[in-house]
Amino acid sequence: MTQNQLAYSRPENTIAAIGLAVAGMAAFTPIFAAGKIADGLLPVAVLVWLRFLGGALTIGTVAVVKRVPLHSRLSGLWKLHLMRAFCAVSGLGCSIYAASVLPLADATAISLTKGIVAIALAGLVLKEVISRKHWAAGAICIVGALMIVRSTETGGEYSELALSGVVSALLAAIFMACEALIIRYIAQREDTVTILAYVNVFAAILLAGPVLWVIWLHGISIETLIMFAWIGPLAIFGQALNISAYRRAGAATLAPVYYGSVVMSAIFGYVFWGEVPSSLAALGALLIIAGGLVLTLPASSRKSAQTL
Repeated sequence: MTQNQLAYSRPENTIAAIGLAVAGMAAFTPIFAAGKIADGLLPVAVLVWLRFLGGALTIGTVAVVKRVPLHSRLSGLWKLHLMRAFCAVSGLGCSIYAASVLPLADATAISLTKGIVAIALAGLVLKEVISRKHWAAGAICIVGALMIVRSTETGGEYSELALSGVVSALLAAIFMACEALIIRYIAQREDTVTILAYVNVFAAILLAGPVLWVIWLHGISIETLIMFAWIGPLAIFGQALNISAYRRAGAATLAPVYYGSVVMSAIFGYVFWGEVPSSLAALGALLIIAGGLVLTLPASSRKSAQTL
């Protein structure tokens, strides 16, 4: 392990990592539901830009208050930060759109197929062997996703946009899987302020031109934009929690915890919009969770056994 890795790594602490991951999920639930909260007031692209612009301003303020010199945050991994920014923008945009046209719990459940996507990417990019257990987990998740799709097709007010919502949720899974792999790598090599600054600044710059044009085209007022200024600071808080979690436990250990976001989304959707998942959708979500557990729990167990 290099000196940088030693500086930013933390001792394995599963309990602390789980607590941080749960808190991070709670912070991001209203962000993913921002499209439903906006209810047409702002396009998805504007919401995504506000999230990253607000995040950049927040982390910049933190750096100023802490008197962090800019030159000390220059990163040799800027290409990875740029790749992560692209994945983050795309993943969040797809997630917000999916949640705006589907029940929040259904959109969240479908996006959790990112665990299977991560395994596929590991096989294609890293040439890792995909075992029969991985194939079985993937099959279970696919069946679960198909059940949710079927439930949305017959789900009344959501039926017309069901297909676009499902496709968006699946695309979100792909982008989030890529982002998770990048986060795990850089979280062991750089400090939280640097990691957050790069992704938020890069993302805000990437979106600035197109979004400013959309704001002008639709005549969106400053007051409306300010109404959603909370997205950026809340996202920074959630990101900091997630990075801290990844420093204390690996992706295999944390993956089962993040499947709890389905429950959190279901509660959030019920409290604010009275959404009640159908029995078919609930069963599909459970299958996706079961597939994720089949995929991750044995890996966690093996890792724990090796460290004892």
